[in-house]
Amino acid sequence: MAYLTFDEYKQLGFTKITDKDTFNRHEQAAETQIDITTRFFYNVDLNHHDLTDDLTSDEPFAVFRAKQFKRAAALQCDYFDELGADTPVGIANNDLSSVEIGRTHLQKNASVSSTNYGKTGIATGVAAILVELGMMTRAVSYQ
Repeated sequence: MAYLTFDEYKQLGFTKITDKDTFNRHEQAAETQIDITTRFFYNVDLNHHDLTDDLTSDEPFAVFRAKQFKRAAALQCDYFDELGADTPVGIANNDLSSVEIGRTHLQKNASVSSTNYGKTGIATGVAAILVELGMMTRAVSYQ
């Protein structure tokens, strides 16, 4: 089950991606990166938390968390579309360090480095949402 459908993407007010096939490719890649970053919080195979159940929960925070999670997935799809790459390697390849061909000189693209959360392939805005939802906490229980 996809975290986000193309119709949900549009209902959230996102318009950058207009082609369903492009969206599906980016959404699948976004799922992978978000799963890795959140330790598979909503992954159906792990069955630890259910996104559909949270969307219809009586608990306000669960509903809020699920809606913001979908927004984060939509932002990640837009990020991949804007970069023209949807893998950490593809993103790294877009981030030139320095290339010189004849008299043409290209230097590091600071915009990719500054918008990518570490080396995760996750947009910094997406990471900010996931952190606020408590999905990127790396704590050890001491009890």
